[in-house]
Amino acid sequence: FTQSPKKSVADLLGSFEGKRRLLLITTPKAENNMYVQQRDEYLESFCKMATRKISVITIFGPVNNSTMKIDHFQLDNEKPMRVVDDEDLVDQRLISELRKEYGMTYNDFFMVLTDVDLRVKQYYEVPITMKSVFDLIDTFQSRIKDMEKQKKEGIVCKEDKKQSLENFLSRFRWRRRLLVISAPNDEDWAYSQQLSALSGQACNFGSSVVEREDVPAHLVKDIRNYFQVSPEYFSMLLVGKDGNVKSWYPSPMWSMVIVY
Repeated sequence: FTQSPKKSVADLLGSFEGKRRLLLITTPKAENNMYVQQRDEYLESFCKMATRKISVITIFGPVNNSTMKIDHFQLDNEKPMRVVDDEDLVDQRLISELRKEYGMTYNDFFMVLTDVDLRVKQYYEVPITMKSVFDLIDTFQSRIKDMEKQKKEGIVCKEDKKQSLENFLSRFRWRRRLLVISAPNDEDWAYSQQLSALSGQACNFGSSVVEREDVPAHLVKDIRNYFQVSPEYFSMLLVGKDGNVKSWYPSPMWSMVIVY
């Protein structure tokens, strides 16, 4: 058994060169407000990211102890990319080299945009609308050629892809645990009991502020199918940060201590 040699920054970037544009983001933690704002921006623009061949490399944590995540936004007809192994995502030397390569040597939110030659086109110190990023990319010579090619080949991206189940769940993976509650309607007795139990324990969930986000109907259906829960009766699932179901509850849980 021989250990595969560690990746260098040149190896990593070589996988993208000439093929993909990069958005590189550093954030002190996954819950950082500026990062969350930027992440939600790009996750809501799946098609526009995919047609512009953007991969996002996110570096979490302080300079001397970081982890990395790579997301490729690709069209259906493209071969799925896998450029690193799991151990590369925690390789401090590789992450440190990548930070230096793009001047991302601080413990703050920071974002860098490159073209397909992987040279820096723009630095961002605060979150920005993706429309501004896309408008800039659309001025690149490489992108103008892409657009002509995509138009000639009739390549389009289905907009509903932007809210795919995988994209939705990837926002939480390795960052948050999920409580998935399904009920026939919002007046269901078991559901209202569970809601009462939860509302008294918001602080234990890490925040006393509850943010609400509406989820489109097709995504609700996909979530139910994925976790195999029926729309006809109450059920609650605890999903770990790894995305796997840890517990299943067919009736309301008054004490949520088992979750903490």
